[in-house]
Amino acid sequence: MRWYRATTYRRVEVGKDATRNPVTELRETGESVLVRTPPWSAERDDTDGNRFDMVNRTFLTKASPKLLEGIAAVMVRGVLYSVEGVNHDAPTTAIRVRRCK
Repeated sequence: MRWYRATTYRRVEVGKDATRNPVTELRETGESVLVRTPPWSAERDDTDGNRFDMVNRTFLTKASPKLLEGIAAVMVRGVLYSVEGVNHDAPTTAIRVRRCK
């Protein structure tokens, strides 16, 4: 497996909508981490009227867990993935991500 640079993104509040709910957008943190890219698995959501395909992956990194606190997305090889969870175990950290196609 090769190492790839993953740019990290945070969700930042940029205002409020007409009903006073927060409006957020993804912004680059200016930091990146090196990740390994294992094989991906495709899933299909067959909900009536809303069918779509998803890609689930788990990236592995040796970066400090402090760099990954509060991240909402990562971009690896030009593809943006939503972060589902971060698991800090042993010397490596697993970043579970999902992308809808």
